Amino acid sequence: SSPRRFRAKILSPTKLHVSWKEPKGEFESYKVIYTTRPGGEQKEVQVLKQEAKLLIQDFDPSKEYNFKIIAVNGGQQSKPLQAKHEAQRSGVEVVQSQRTQDRGVTDENNEISEG
Repeated sequence: SSPRRFRAKILSPTKLHVSWKEPKGEFESYKVIYTTRPGGEQKEVQVLKQEAKLLIQDFDPSKEYNFKIIAVNGGQQSKPLQAKHEAQRSGVEVVQSQRTQDRGVTDENNEISEG
């Protein structure tokens, strides 16, 4: 199965913290592929199974980030968890309000108590 429940949080003007929940079933690690727009630069990062998170240290808030998070098991790959982090128009404050707006996600809020 695929990784699920993508979350992105801006820690500072240059750092974006991305996390997700691990999929059910066997897998060895994650592959995170992300592209920025404008610019279209693509990066691929390997993430350890027990991590399920990624810190982007050269984050640019003025760009849109598109993520694909894939669980890898040997030569097999899961379907990607796809997510988008919108470009910020006025710095850091807008993040929380626009995170789930356009996807109609309603079950995000009852997850908070889990570490």
